[in-house]
Amino acid sequence: MVNKCCYCVSLHKGTLIIAYAYTVWALLELTAYCLLVTLAPLGREGAISANKHALYVTAAAVSGVHLLCSLLLIIAAYKKLASLTLPWTIVTGILTAIFFVMCLTGISLILQDSGEMLGVEAVVIFVHLMRACVSVYCIVIVHSRHKQIMYEEDEQRFQHSARLYKAVRTSEPAA
Repeated sequence: MVNKCCYCVSLHKGTLIIAYAYTVWALLELTAYCLLVTLAPLGREGAISANKHALYVTAAAVSGVHLLCSLLLIIAAYKKLASLTLPWTIVTGILTAIFFVMCLTGISLILQDSGEMLGVEAVVIFVHLMRACVSVYCIVIVHSRHKQIMYEEDEQRFQHSARLYKAVRTSEPAA
C-alpha cells in the first residue's frame, strides 16, 4: 500500500486521474476497434475475413468492459465507494497479465526470428511492456485508495459504536 500517487498527489486525486485517463484510453480503443470491425475485415475482392472480424469484435468487447469499469472507478472515486474500485482493479489486472504474457511471447519470438520488421516489432513490444508496468502501478494506487476508503469507513463505524455500549454489572446487587 502506498500513501501518495507519484509521491506528490493524494490517493483520491491519483485515482481520479487514473480513472479519467483509462476512460479516455478505453473510449479511444473502443472507437478504433469498432472502426476496424466495420472496415478492416474486408479482404481482397470484398471477402470478409471471419478471423479478423472475430478478433476485432472480441477486442471491442474487452475495450467496452474496460470502459465500463473505468466509469465505475470515476463514480467510486467521487462517492468514496470502495466496492466499485474492485471491477476496475480485477479487469485491469487480468489485462495487464495478458499484456505481460504477450510481451514475453513476443520477446521470445523476436529472439528466434530474423526479419526486416524486427526493429518495429521490438518497439511495439517495448511500448506494450511499458504500458503493462504503468498499469501495475495504477493498480497499486487504486488498491491503496480502496484500502484507505475501507479504513475510513471502519474508523467512522468504530467511533459511533461507543454509543451502543451498555455496561455490564460485575457485582451482585445488594439485597
